[in-house]
Amino acid sequence: MGHYNVNDLCSPNRELMERTFNTIYEKYSYLVFYVAFEIVRHKEDAKDITLETFLRMYENRHRLRKGKSLKYYLVTIAKNLAINLQKSKARFVAYDDALDSGQKETADDFDAYIMTFENFLDEEEIALVIYKLLYEYTFKEIAAMQKTTTNSVSSKYKRTLDKIRKYYRR
Repeated sequence: MGHYNVNDLCSPNRELMERTFNTIYEKYSYLVFYVAFEIVRHKEDAKDITLETFLRMYENRHRLRKGKSLKYYLVTIAKNLAINLQKSKARFVAYDDALDSGQKETADDFDAYIMTFENFLDEEEIALVIYKLLYEYTFKEIAAMQKTTTNSVSSKYKRTLDKIRKYYRR
């Protein structure tokens, strides 16, 4: 493994940039995979998380600074991605279990509400309601998925609930 300068990830010299990226990947990919695997316990998911971690590092390469711990940065990204994946899988399993355990009527009721919402909510508002109520995502998690702020999601959710209340008061 060669030496690298994290600033070379922003180099206009494409060959230097690629060599630096490859050096970093070779040095840390197993560690990132191991961190992810310890959380998700599934090889393919850990591989996906590893790739996503390095993609995010590359996308944010302009923010990286020499002297800061790149290892810590990569491990933190991998850990967060793995935890988020576990949370989302747990939500889907809980929903599937609810369907399997005779609570299908509740799911059908929810589907009926969603169909009613289509009369007065746009797709983004419906998605927000589903993420919040069905999958129990936090505003922070929804904001991260939508690449916006928590305040924006919270405000949009409040306006959406107001629309729903207004519709049912008629």
